[in-house]
Amino acid sequence: MVQTAPAVRGNDPEYRVRPTQVGSLAITAGADLHVGYDDNIYAIPTDPIADEIVQVDVMADVSHRSGPFDLNLHGAFGARRYATYSTENAETYRVAGDMAWRPSQADALRLNVGYERAIEDRGDPEARDIRAIGPREIDIASAIAGYRRTSGKLLLDIEGSAIKNDAVSIIDADRDYTSYSGRATAGYRVGGSVFATATGFITNRDFRLNTTLSGLLRNTTTYGGRVGFEVSPGGVLEGNFSAGVFQHEPAEPTIDSYTGLSVAGQLVYRPTRRAAIILDALNGDVVTFRNGASGRTDTSVQLTWQHEIRHNLYSSLGAAYRHSKYRGSGLTEETAQGRFELEYLISRNLSVVADASYGKRTSEVPFDEFERFRGGVAARLRF
Repeated sequence: MVQTAPAVRGNDPEYRVRPTQVGSLAITAGADLHVGYDDNIYAIPTDPIADEIVQVDVMADVSHRSGPFDLNLHGAFGARRYATYSTENAETYRVAGDMAWRPSQADALRLNVGYERAIEDRGDPEARDIRAIGPREIDIASAIAGYRRTSGKLLLDIEGSAIKNDAVSIIDADRDYTSYSGRATAGYRVGGSVFATATGFITNRDFRLNTTLSGLLRNTTTYGGRVGFEVSPGGVLEGNFSAGVFQHEPAEPTIDSYTGLSVAGQLVYRPTRRAAIILDALNGDVVTFRNGASGRTDTSVQLTWQHEIRHNLYSSLGAAYRHSKYRGSGLTEETAQGRFELEYLISRNLSVVADASYGKRTSEVPFDEFERFRGGVAARLRF
């Protein structure tokens, strides 16, 4: 269920949502009705166009616990409507299942499968700039399997995934690809719940269209390794952080391979029971479709402060920064964003929310620059 400050461990029983039990199933459901304003709906540099937006989201979760076996099912649907520019109207949906089997206290096997219809934000890097046909729609199918063992001094965490991205419009056929990834992390307990870790990873991108219009092969492989630490189970501090190098290998022999810095991590620090500071960091190779670019490296950092102001009032304040460098073309872009959200719980089933965000992107391509303010209010139902 959506919450303003999910990392905060406030737990007033008066406002705790209790799942509905149907036999061995625990069911929770919710809905959000958001009325908002966007002063630059197309994320353009000059003469921005504003509009009012109504967004409705409904969701449901079903969980089942039986000894060492856990099953969680999730479904969500969202619809947004613009007051004036109806070409931006869109619907999203997602269905997903998480299964976990814990044959012993030290071992856990997990499987996640999902399917969703995603809508590209106009402010995303390389987003569609054609206004008349609306934002890009992407169908994403995913399967992720993993095994984790924590025993005494040792930690082992292995994960493999396959993710298929299918842009709905035929004009975006060049964006269809399947990503196959594998990751293995080994750790040694250095004290308490802190492990020193070493991680190896590999990703292969298999594009539906094998070559570009000029005949160059499009598939790529990226692999590398990182060292760092993991805190598990967490208390005041939890999460992981690691840094190392990646090697990007294009299938096209005329394009040079590339070595870069690889960073990945999410850390949650709870100075008190009622507050949490969250750091998300990433640096690495990502897929690109920009003309003239042979690859793209993104650096992103996000810092969020979540706070239980009082037992029925929660806030979230965040700042994010992303730097994109396009290899081959030499272009760079920087995006900075700030966001604030406040949630007031009227009862365990109803809350009201206010949110606002401001973002700015600078680029060596003037048309890619923009400033954007978004804000609104929402009613949030939980059962």
